Amino acid sequence: MSKVLLLVGHPNLSASRHNGALVDAVRDLQHVTVRDLSAVYPDFQIDGDTERALLAEHDVIVFQHPLYWYSTPAIFRQWQDTVLTHGWAFNYEGKPSQTAGKKAILAVTTGGSADDYSLEGPTEFTIHQLLGPWRATLRLCQFDIQPLFALHGAAFGLSDEDVSSIAKDYRELLTSFA
Repeated sequence: MSKVLLLVGHPNLSASRHNGALVDAVRDLQHVTVRDLSAVYPDFQIDGDTERALLAEHDVIVFQHPLYWYSTPAIFRQWQDTVLTHGWAFNYEGKPSQTAGKKAILAVTTGGSADDYSLEGPTEFTIHQLLGPWRATLRLCQFDIQPLFALHGAAFGLSDEDVSSIAKDYRELLTSFA
């Protein structure tokens, strides 16, 4: 059984309808460890050793966050800078890193619709293009990048049924790693 580490980077998860629903859908899974980075580090003083130990103990790492200004929330940027260090998570010599081969999933929520994240949409970028820096970071750290999980349309009144259905899909995805 694979152990899944769900790292959540939402500045106020308890007030988030969409990210909260995703976390609530998987919180009871025995093989999933949920870590709310904003709750653990409200001062942004990330404990790199603790976070690296958690990464080492898990096989699948899920990076869940809302898309903020077409990027990650600040807590994830601070986490990346503190945790994914040279010699541990990456190197330039081609040697295996401590994260090599671990599965990585980006799980994002967006305010806009899926169509907004297209070359023809108002952003003029696809969601994959916008997440390019994340994917490049994960590649540098030799993660095995899995398909993106996205909940679109959070700003446009998704129905409770829609949110529930997407949360069920998220649970099925993370259950598949059991």
